[in-house]
Amino acid sequence: MLKFVMNPKKIVCFFITVSVNLKILNGEDSFITIPNFIRYPYSATEGPFIGIFLAISLPLELPEYNVFFSYNMEANYVLPQNETEYTYPPLLERSLNRRFWDRKYFYDILEFKIKSHGHPGKPCLLRAICEASVYSSQHTGILGDLLHILLTPSTSTDYVLEDYGRAEQWGRMRRNCNKYKKKCSTSFLDLVSQISHYVAN
Repeated sequence: MLKFVMNPKKIVCFFITVSVNLKILNGEDSFITIPNFIRYPYSATEGPFIGIFLAISLPLELPEYNVFFSYNMEANYVLPQNETEYTYPPLLERSLNRRFWDRKYFYDILEFKIKSHGHPGKPCLLRAICEASVYSSQHTGILGDLLHILLTPSTSTDYVLEDYGRAEQWGRMRRNCNKYKKKCSTSFLDLVSQISHYVAN
């Protein structure tokens, strides 16, 4: 049986760092960390914020050089300085009828990122979903399991995923994705995985 496995040579590091910077500026122009996080942090020059940083580093296959392609994503959110900056009722209550982090929202982000690199967004995502359903994800480790979950729309009950569901069914039934290769010439699974054989017990 064929399966795709995560290639450690292609994925060097994948980490998420969450840092909270809660600092104030005293009279001597030096930063002091606030020990009590319940109090509001005050700053004379820079407001407090929370940052989320994601980095993916892939080595380039150059035999004589150690060259890496790194893709960084960062999001910073400003924290309130005092109680008057809160919005009431909270913004979360305005969107209770809609799931913010549903699968379609995540797929829209992936398509936008793929398109920003010069590739057709949705066709390439459909090809990746199709290819992921062709091969087994057993014994692929935690990254392989996460990739399998993300690229398996049938695990979600979202009704707007019809095109993605058809791509998954096509790969599972036809065992090839030639239909989707016509509109997307790049296999993004090949960038982070490789195909191997194993014997099932």
